[in-house]
Amino acid sequence: MTQATVSRATPPKTIVGIFSSDRKAVEAMRSLDAAGFDADRVQMTGDDPSRAAEAGGKTYALEGGIAGLLAGILLVAGFTVWGDLATDPVGLVVGGIGVVGGLTAIGFVIGRTTGRHALDAHLFARIVQNGGAIVSVQCADRECDLAAQVLDGAGAREVRDEPGPEAL
Repeated sequence: MTQATVSRATPPKTIVGIFSSDRKAVEAMRSLDAAGFDADRVQMTGDDPSRAAEAGGKTYALEGGIAGLLAGILLVAGFTVWGDLATDPVGLVVGGIGVVGGLTAIGFVIGRTTGRHALDAHLFARIVQNGGAIVSVQCADRECDLAAQVLDGAGAREVRDEPGPEAL
């Protein structure tokens, strides 16, 4: 069987296989692994409809978390310098951890909800909600045909070609 060489660059497409059960989706994951697809480019969702709706989409969770982290650090630094928070070292540490951690979590949540969904997001969520599973493969053009063949050969009810996160 042909081996896939998935590049580390941001892939332009996502191939999604729709399966009737988790068991078949796991078999597809094994087949993709045997075909040479890196595990960090393959994702199975069988229990969370909201996560299934994110297949082929893009979220800004990481960017939001980083923005929240930086905002928290700036806020704590500002209160340390201009608010005399430095006079109470215990308050500085406890408050700093709470503020930075809280703003990081808030940024992560906001970034995740700010994402763009693929055209078939509602279909993917409904499939998982009804007991099915999906397997998504992020790939470049030359690997997408192989990914579609592997998913089809593993028993996918349907294989869909999504534009991918950067094309949305």
